[in-house]
Amino acid sequence: MNIIRSNTFDQYELDKNIIAIGSFDGIHKGHKKILDKTLTLAEEKGLKSGILTFEPHPQEVVGGENNHYYINSKAQKRKIIKDMGFDYYFEMNFSQDLAKTPFDDFVRKIIVDNLKTKHIVVGSDFTLGHKGDGNIKKLKKLGKKYNFEVTAVEPKKIGEHKISSSVIRDLIKAGRLDELKEHLGKNFKIEGKVVEGFGRGRKLGIPTANIKPSTNYILPPDGVYAVYFYFNENKYKGVVNFGHKPTFKDENFTIEVHLPNFEGDLYEEYVEIELVEFIRGEKEFDDVDNLVETINKDILYMEEVL
Repeated sequence: MNIIRSNTFDQYELDKNIIAIGSFDGIHKGHKKILDKTLTLAEEKGLKSGILTFEPHPQEVVGGENNHYYINSKAQKRKIIKDMGFDYYFEMNFSQDLAKTPFDDFVRKIIVDNLKTKHIVVGSDFTLGHKGDGNIKKLKKLGKKYNFEVTAVEPKKIGEHKISSSVIRDLIKAGRLDELKEHLGKNFKIEGKVVEGFGRGRKLGIPTANIKPSTNYILPPDGVYAVYFYFNENKYKGVVNFGHKPTFKDENFTIEVHLPNFEGDLYEEYVEIELVEFIRGEKEFDDVDNLVETINKDILYMEEVL
């Protein structure tokens, strides 16, 4: 997959292509419906397949969200798109200037002239451009003017409810992992770097890897979860604690993973954790022995779950 980051794309010699346009945060089942349609049409029409996406998320720039909470990191999003088999990954830096670009100008200069796009696939609720000026009706009108086709994909639903990134954020925040998997089509994963912690777990005989997330993720409620842990293309079983370690009176939030069957040094390495099942909420213990006993029970439960 050819990853191209630009705000003009005018310096590249590109093949004629079909693109899906969107932020694609989370790449849930609704997004997958759009992306699968893009790949199918690309094969039918003999065009290269691509997506056009934006970083940071537009809501972080124009939506008044100074701290937008993400479902995927950029690396995770790119990997999913690559694994699906796309040829191009076009990424634009979303800014106030870009947000103020008239929709007609954006389509003509960026999509038609520079990207060489012959077909656009979007969700049926698509909006783009200054104050959401662009919509499906206008996009199809411009398609006739500039000689490209438009396919609008109806939303993916569970029952009567549309799958959306905002609903998924609410499910993560509420810790409703079963419903979350139904919307995402997979378990929620967090990518991050292993950083130095206090070393308490090692002293207790339960060493942990302290994870610094690689983006501003929306996170589940504090507590202990059964997880799969990915490092160097290997998969391990583990337990993770999200929280503030009240037994030790810590104020800083941490994400700490214990891997019963791992040996080695993870410090400064990038890893990924996949949340599978909630085990218990975070609690304060009267003494360290009770804490260790409970963690060992958490590990036994995790082994049964996974």
